[in-house]
Amino acid sequence: MGSKVMALTLGLRDKQVVDGSIIFSVLLCVAIVAMGGVLSQFEIIPHPEDPFVYEWQLAEQTAWGQLTAWLGFAAHQLLIWATIAYAQRRYSKRDYTDKLRPVNMSALAINFVFIILHYLQTLFFYDAIAQDLPSWTAQFAVALMLIVILGMENQRRGLFFGRKVPFRKAFTDGLRKYHGYFFSFAVIYTFWFHPMVPTLGHLVGFVHVVLVMAQGSLMFMRAHLNKRWMLLLEILVLPHAFQVAINQGNDLWPMFFFGFAAIFLVTQMHGLRLKPWARRAFYGSFTLLALYVYVFLRQPWEANEIIRIPIIEYVVLFAMYLIYWVGAKISSGFGRLTSA
Repeated sequence: MGSKVMALTLGLRDKQVVDGSIIFSVLLCVAIVAMGGVLSQFEIIPHPEDPFVYEWQLAEQTAWGQLTAWLGFAAHQLLIWATIAYAQRRYSKRDYTDKLRPVNMSALAINFVFIILHYLQTLFFYDAIAQDLPSWTAQFAVALMLIVILGMENQRRGLFFGRKVPFRKAFTDGLRKYHGYFFSFAVIYTFWFHPMVPTLGHLVGFVHVVLVMAQGSLMFMRAHLNKRWMLLLEILVLPHAFQVAINQGNDLWPMFFFGFAAIFLVTQMHGLRLKPWARRAFYGSFTLLALYVYVFLRQPWEANEIIRIPIIEYVVLFAMYLIYWVGAKISSGFGRLTSA
């Protein structure tokens, strides 16, 4: 029976896994909403004045809550890293396929088991690893993941309105070689940072991380390189960040909405090969909506919010390249000295 199930599973196509992961993420949200009434028994901290204090944590942490959260995070992370290391040793860029391999099934199974474990951990203990860490760390991890994607995709879609930045090939190759380790850390860290609470911001966030986990599980499969699927994983940060800002009531939602929308217009959109009229429609819609918000809802001088997130992401990417470039120069200079 077990061999038949394995054979049937390995016959799945990567597109079926993509479709299944989307359905599963929605069902997970339904399950989180259903759990919401039970979670009301836990006493969480009052709404903090400090924006770096995470609101959804127990007023008094428990030993079991912290132990289960940290063990879950560590085991989840190490097992996924092991699948990445195995896949990189076993396969190369010439081995992409659309049929699941055992390593893909292992990664999917690991993620599925730990998603269920985190659900139960929230149900019984509520707390995640946010008790021990500031909230900006989870935000930074996801933001850095998106920045790395900008660097990886530069050779395909460019960085500024379809224009490519002449990064050294070794820099881009390095991002591609090691991105799986970092992306899995960013998404699993974020996943275990938050308890599974049924706010709309959390629900959109859990959909996002579940889909990124599925993408990571499809290593060396053709769906892993599907441009529209990859763009979906990038752009989902927009509704998540927008909704979190709305929930927090800090009046920063335009910065997140227009900031990530601007990155879509400047960079991400140009990997879709859209018709000129479609690009103009996006530009026009963005401009009209921004004019409405900053003329009627906010002050015109506050329109600088639009460029804050794009500037941060592009500056950090160039800073990463500068660090690489300096390191490469030092390494090459040291190599010449030792060989002389």
